Amino acid sequence: MIFVNLPVQDLATARAFYTALGFGIHEHFSDESSAAVTVDENVVLMLHTRDRFAELVPGEIGDPARATTVVHRLTAATPDEVDDLVARALAAGGSPWLPALDGEATYTGSFADPDGNAWEISWLDQLHTI
Repeated sequence: MIFVNLPVQDLATARAFYTALGFGIHEHFSDESSAAVTVDENVVLMLHTRDRFAELVPGEIGDPARATTVVHRLTAATPDEVDDLVARALAAGGSPWLPALDGEATYTGSFADPDGNAWEISWLDQLHTI
């Protein structure tokens, strides 16, 4: 499994955003300062208030709204699924990030969540992947 820890400005807004994308909240591992978002059986987003996140890491916390700190990428089964997830993200309060890229064996859409965390969603033609 992979756990992605993200600092957020407003936990309720972040929870609402990620559930609008179709992801679930694992309430047993969530509280007033953190939310465990189940993307799939192998990927969990841990959303933390900035104060809680500061307890987990040394030094200053980056602000993805001011500068890209990391790009997260998920795969989708079809190009239509890419477009659907990006559309849901924009409708839920996300913002456009990069224009869609339509390659020979890939299709990628992107968005930023309400905190500015960058996400790419990619379809990969299985005949051409490693």
